[in-house]
Amino acid sequence: MPGKLEFSFNSNRLDDFVLDKEIMTIGRKDDNDIRIDNLAVSGHHAKLLTIFDDSFLEDLDSTNGTYVNRRPITKYPLKNGDVIVIGKHELRYINESNSASDDDKTVLIRRQPGLSTAPGPDLNVPINMPGNIAADLNAAKLQILNGKGAGKELALQKPSVRLGKSGAEIVQINKRPDGHFIVSLDQENKKTLLMINGEAVGARAVKLNNHDVIEINKLKIEYYLAL
Repeated sequence: MPGKLEFSFNSNRLDDFVLDKEIMTIGRKDDNDIRIDNLAVSGHHAKLLTIFDDSFLEDLDSTNGTYVNRRPITKYPLKNGDVIVIGKHELRYINESNSASDDDKTVLIRRQPGLSTAPGPDLNVPINMPGNIAADLNAAKLQILNGKGAGKELALQKPSVRLGKSGAEIVQINKRPDGHFIVSLDQENKKTLLMINGEAVGARAVKLNNHDVIEINKLKIEYYLAL
C-alpha cells in the first residue's frame, strides 16, 4: 500500500497526507496537493511520484531547496522514516512496506555517446504467457539493441530496477505479481523522453509485454518476458 507523510511544524503534528495519487505537488500556491502557507516555500516547491509502494521526491527548482534527512536533494527515492524539510516544516515519510535499500533498487545502464539507431525486432511475435507467471517474471530480462552495448543483457530479478546515467536515473521498472511496470522518473526533461514501441509514455505507469521495445533517448532496449 502507498505511504503517507506526517506533516509537522515546530514538532507539532498538523496533518497526515496519504500518497494515494501517482503525482502530488507540494508548495505555497492553492493548487498544490500539499499546501504550505509560508514565504520560505516556493509556489510549486517539490513533486512526489508514487508507483505502487514506492515514492520519489523531486525538487522543482525551489528557491530555498528541498532537504531529506538534512541533506539537499534534487531527486530522491524515499525510505520509511525519511524526514523531508521544506521551509521550516517537516514531512516524515511513513511506509513500512517500503524497506528495500537503494542498492536493492538500483541498476544502471550507462548510455554511450554517438549511439547508432538500429532497427528493432519484429513486434508481431506472439506473446508467450505460460501458466507459471511468477517463474516467467523471474526469468525476464532486458537486452540492449543498439550502440556499443548492443547485445548486453540485464536480468530483472530485483523488485525494482532504475535505468539511466550514473547519478541521473530516469526510468524505473517495478516487478509486481501481474507483471513488470515501467515509469519515467524525469517527466519534466524532454531530452529524456521515454517511449514504448514508438509511443511516448508520459506520466503513466505502463505494463511491459514480451518483446516491447523501450526507448530512452536514442538507446533501444528490448524486454523479454521468458524464453
